[in-house]
Parts: sequence; C-alpha cells; structure tokens
Amino acid sequence: MHFFYCESLNRSSFIIRISGEEFKHFRALRVGKSELVAIVDGNGLAGIGFVKEISGKEALIEINHYVENLGESDWVVDLALGILDSKERLEYAFEKSVELRISNFLPLITKYTLRNSFDKSRLFKKGISAIKQTGRSRIPEILDPLSFDALYDLLKDYDLVLVSDFTGKRFEPFNSEIKKILLVVGPEGGFTEKELAKFKKKKNVEIVKLGNYKLRSETAAVCLLYLINHYLQM
Repeated sequence: MHFFYCESLNRSSFIIRISGEEFKHFRALRVGKSELVAIVDGNGLAGIGFVKEISGKEALIEINHYVENLGESDWVVDLALGILDSKERLEYAFEKSVELRISNFLPLITKYTLRNSFDKSRLFKKGISAIKQTGRSRIPEILDPLSFDALYDLLKDYDLVLVSDFTGKRFEPFNSEIKKILLVVGPEGGFTEKELAKFKKKKNVEIVKLGNYKLRSETAAVCLLYLINHYLQM
C-alpha cells in the first residue's frame, strides 16, 4: 500500500485530491484506479481509501476509514544528534532516523559542534518523504537547537539514555520493558572528556561503542537505531 501526504487531512474528509508535487509522486509509483492507498497528515492520522478517479493533473481518493498512528512504534525513541557541518549529512541522518521510527529529533550544540543552526524546513520535507517511503503516519517533532546543558536537564525524563562514543562499552541487549529511550550522538568531533564525564554521572545513561571501527556521526545514529529496533522487536 502506497502512502501519500496531505497536511489538511481530517476525519471529516471523505474525498482527498492528490495534486501538484504529490501527484508527480503518485504518477511515478504508477498507482492505478481502485488501488488501496493511505493518506497521512504527518501528525499520526491516516485515511485508508481507494483511488476513485485519475486525470491528467490529479487523483481523487475516496476514504473508507481512518486510523491513528498507522505504522508507528509502541516505544518512544528520541535522537539527539550534534548538528553536523554538512547539511547533506545532517539531512541524511534525519531521513534515515525517521525511517527507523524516531519520535523526536533533538539537534544538539556541543563543544565540538561547528554549526549552531540548520534549515528546519528542509528537514521537514525530508521527513515527509521518509514517512511515505517507510509507511508511517507521523513526522517526528524537530526541536530547536539544544545546548549540552539543556539536553543534560532532559536526561531524567528517559528510562534509558544511550550515548554513542568509541570509548564506551560494547552495545548489549537491554530490558525490553523500557518504553522511553534517548539516543545521543555527537558531532564530527565527538564529545569532550568533560561532556562524557558529565553523562556518566547519570544512572540511566550508558556510554556505548558500535564495534571496533570509528564511525561518522550519521552512520553511528543509523546503526544505533537499527540495533534498538532489533532488540525492541525481538
């Protein structure tokens, strides 16, 4: 079943028009008349329906029923990632993290962060593309940049915090009853010794490394999310 995005979707909608850029995506997928599709609003609402009509500029979808949180995880997994100097690498990390079901994205400013800002609108567009590709109905909330101290104050809100660093211990399975997890990955230069020492003061924080090779930040984020998904779904 193919997914399409409609920001104005609501439960009173019975016919949805797919046009513009979204219709180009519709055409590229070669969706046919009477085919079952999902229309999502990015906030967790999904309308399931059939293609009623296709013209040269738009398609009409007749909604059969609505579903909340279609394709979403039962766990809250947030990602705090040091803002990367390369916007392409940051967007890649965000897009793949959306596919791997993060709930919220926390851009992080640390000692070694080279940039303090990013284009939120571009990330949002990447999020739309990712939820359609991977079949989910919610775009993760993209927070404003957080300082290290601001992030540190949030650690208490999580059952488990995993900080990726090459100096940490090997990743090991954890208690699957944990429901709220924060993954923390530093920028290109990683974390300072002072920052790591501060993390270690928290009982719910574990410093982990992902094998014997040093990884780029975006690679570490994707690998860590894959491992979390693997153990949560076992």
